[in-house]
Amino acid sequence: MGPSLKVFSDLFKQEFNTQGEEWLSTMKSELKVETLDNLTAKKHLDLGNWPTLSLKAVHSQQMNSTTSWKKAAQTYYHIDAFKIELSLVDDLEGGARAFFFHKDSLNTEIWALIENVFKSYRCADEIEVYLLGKNEIKTNSALKVFDENQMIFAREAHEQGGHNVHELALLTCKFIEAIESGPTHLGVFLDSHFFKNIAKVRALKLLIEKVCRESGVKNTPQVITLNSYREWTLYERYSNMLRNNVQVASGYISGADVIQSSGYQIIFDLETNMDDQVHNERSLRMARNTSHILNLESTLGLVNDAAYGSYHLENLSHQYAEAAWKLMQVLLSFDPVKRAVFLQAEVLKVSDLRLNRVKTRKDVLAGINDYPDAKEQLGLTLKKVDTFRVARIFEEIRLKVESLKNRPKVEILFQGDLGLLNNRINFIKNYFELIGLEVIEPTHAPSIAENKILVLCAKDEDYSELAKQTQNQKCVAKYLAGKVEVSGFEMIHAGQDVYQVLSQLVNKLVGEK
Repeated sequence: MGPSLKVFSDLFKQEFNTQGEEWLSTMKSELKVETLDNLTAKKHLDLGNWPTLSLKAVHSQQMNSTTSWKKAAQTYYHIDAFKIELSLVDDLEGGARAFFFHKDSLNTEIWALIENVFKSYRCADEIEVYLLGKNEIKTNSALKVFDENQMIFAREAHEQGGHNVHELALLTCKFIEAIESGPTHLGVFLDSHFFKNIAKVRALKLLIEKVCRESGVKNTPQVITLNSYREWTLYERYSNMLRNNVQVASGYISGADVIQSSGYQIIFDLETNMDDQVHNERSLRMARNTSHILNLESTLGLVNDAAYGSYHLENLSHQYAEAAWKLMQVLLSFDPVKRAVFLQAEVLKVSDLRLNRVKTRKDVLAGINDYPDAKEQLGLTLKKVDTFRVARIFEEIRLKVESLKNRPKVEILFQGDLGLLNNRINFIKNYFELIGLEVIEPTHAPSIAENKILVLCAKDEDYSELAKQTQNQKCVAKYLAGKVEVSGFEMIHAGQDVYQVLSQLVNKLVGEK
């Protein structure tokens, strides 16, 4: 099929006038500018310019879904055999009808309990079960059970930190290769970027339509959206509820057929050995209620394609689809080994960029690389995992600090007007609280304690004098807030690689090189 593939744009036979000139004139007037050239696009990771304000939707096409009723969903990972039956009944009565289970947490006995609950429920015909992971689970009942082994995902692109285009291209490539086997679902992962999620799902629908049209297939697979955990966090775990809200809402609005909803605690199940029953139960309830409220009460999935006709979302959908179509043809030309090597190299470029943006705080994860709660203690160990999650590097060094028996405190020595230095003082506190260190109140006179981290805070021109006063101080480490080079002190300032500075400090504290 590869050599006969046509260009993506041939899917459309008509161009639609979306009154772009009138919109452009109005936008210029509101923004009081002569041109929008510098406002309409920005560099999107390393894959070129992407629209921020779309001036004209060249093509406009409504993306209908294949299901009329979107089912409220629930996700289980950590399963307690003694509580699973009651939990499932509670979820069913709470409105959940689509259930996601991670197969590495299932065994024959637990699966038998789950099947019995579902089969005996009065609306058993409404229940759909989705089994995630590569393990094999025997399912002989009449339930609607969909196994990941019969669905198509591009985990290797997404879970290693790749771009949406990487994931869509690989997904399309796999679909073409497996189209004769009639896959039931094609799935994409949704992250914390609301509008990009909508465009991503719409792009997948365009790609499915394109492949089916060229291959002559009439029965199109359903679109399933899965939670992306690469921006979820262990610290400030309640923020994960907001991330799940964005993912579920964008899945409904984009017209996906099945939408996963996960609890804020699931990262602990996936990457730690912590078993916190209070959080586990609350987490499950919030996952179900999020899906229930956004779909059944707010009816976000009622309109087939709410983004239809939007300048921005139409353009972004088409650009994702066209870029993925081109990359798919490259992937399709490789054998499996060469494809994996090529894709890994391309994905690595993007994942490195994602990490760099978090390290330098261009992208902010509340509680991780900015606005931390220094008093939060987890006291756990992390499992070794293969998936990419941007917060993990910060969590690893903070957990090392938690393990210290005698943690140093951060002492701020300032000179000058305290009010004028307030911004720098808050910057210092924020900086070292990222790894859970206590920052004591600023002082004019340094203490005699040796187990401390000393940070100077003053106007740039006053640092030399202040440094002389502390040259004989015995400290774990010495820093100053600003871009002033002073012998014996390391600079901390906005825009630098925060992770590099803090990881070097933590390694020093724990005795690692």
